[in-house]
Amino acid sequence: MRRLIFLLTFLISVAFGQYQNFDSAEYLKKLHQPKQLKLFKLLPHLPSLNQDTTSACWAFATTSFLESEMQRLQLDTVRLSMMFPFFHVYVEKVRRFVQTHGQSRVSPGDLFTGVLDMVQQYGIVPYQVYSGLPEGKKTYNQHPMYFQIDSLLQKVKAMQLWDEDLVLYKTRQILYKHMGVPPQVFEYRGQKYTPKSFLKKIVRLPWNDYVMVTSFQYAPYYQFVELKVPDNWLHHSKYFNVPLDEFYQGIKLALKRGYSVAFDSDIGEPGRQGKFDATFVAPFDIPGRYIDANAREFRFNNKSTTDDHLMHFVGFARNKGDDWFLAKDSWRTAWEGMAEFNGYFMFHKDYVKLKVLAYLVHKDAIPEITKKINQQKQ
Repeated sequence: MRRLIFLLTFLISVAFGQYQNFDSAEYLKKLHQPKQLKLFKLLPHLPSLNQDTTSACWAFATTSFLESEMQRLQLDTVRLSMMFPFFHVYVEKVRRFVQTHGQSRVSPGDLFTGVLDMVQQYGIVPYQVYSGLPEGKKTYNQHPMYFQIDSLLQKVKAMQLWDEDLVLYKTRQILYKHMGVPPQVFEYRGQKYTPKSFLKKIVRLPWNDYVMVTSFQYAPYYQFVELKVPDNWLHHSKYFNVPLDEFYQGIKLALKRGYSVAFDSDIGEPGRQGKFDATFVAPFDIPGRYIDANAREFRFNNKSTTDDHLMHFVGFARNKGDDWFLAKDSWRTAWEGMAEFNGYFMFHKDYVKLKVLAYLVHKDAIPEITKKINQQKQ
């Protein structure tokens, strides 16, 4: 045991020493990081917004994807409210918490389905009519709201007060206080809408044409599987599982074909550096040539890969033989680097292969995978 502890301590100290001496700027030159936005093939999208303390990256990223889809399909260009689905998904999480007598997860984190499910159930509204910001505030600070909801649910569980109507009433009162009341009727460009009529008449997206893709060895390939992360609180088995090369090529080819891609990724790595606007795999972690399905699975199993953050790929560049992906990002570090890249991060191909858990895209963007989905459904 002492030898094992000594060996682990030695390896950790070596890795830390490599990190301390690592020159990111020089390494990024070797990876041919693009230095100008114009080097990317940019797809239609609206400017990034800072998510502040919301922990709602999933809502920011997925609504951003829907906005881009509306632009791609030549529908209205409109910023959608990311806090409208956020509000409703919180209510639904608390509802399930009560129904399962405290066995279901309630947290601000979620996945693409947090938006897709809520939009189809409750509709959607423009950001201009419901920002989710308290009156007079310009930044989100939802920590007090989370604390109050957590305190409420702890009391409910401790006292076994499984009264759904009462608990949901109290939950909504907390949400109203910190986010405002979601509108039931509103005006948009001179016309009155409800959230559902706005969804039907203005947003008008082909909801059945969107697919979620993942790549893991813990489940069979070419089947719909569950993404086994805590934020999949409904245990959705809606992710089509494909081998890593097909997974990666799907993202790359979608962007080259003119389709943006929302994605779920780990970001807790030394290779994510705001001052360089870059996300890459440091060579002291694993050299790019060794990145494969086993390396990916190993990190997922030991939890060094988790579903930290959802973002939106809106551009692709092949620069001197290296693939780079431009991500629209709502996390605050996306505003630390070059002014031209405010609200963006550049992802190197190795990081995409190793650390992106899943993505959301229109089925026509990935016909190679869609063909296999159709075969599986037959």
